[in-house]
Amino acid sequence: MAKFKLVAEPTFKCKVSIPRPGQENGQIEFTFKHYKLSDITKFEEELKDKSVAEFVMKIVTGWSLDEEFNQDNMEILLNNYPAAIQAITDIYYKEIFGQREKN
Repeated sequence: MAKFKLVAEPTFKCKVSIPRPGQENGQIEFTFKHYKLSDITKFEEELKDKSVAEFVMKIVTGWSLDEEFNQDNMEILLNNYPAAIQAITDIYYKEIFGQREKN
């Protein structure tokens, strides 16, 4: 068992299943930034009038796609696969708040 640390690692990786219409879901591994609860509340308030891509870019720091990780490409992903928005944010919050599904 891994030793518990009082302060969380700054980033963590998770595979996200992205729904694709008419196809099987695609898998992308994202690197997420770990935020403290107080920081999450603060940036959620700051970003409430911003685009979804800006919010996702705040919590994601990289991905396993061949394309460069940047805001323009994130907007392409989210515009082409709108279900990715919920898939990405759901995984992030489940990991942060420890609400993982049991296998």
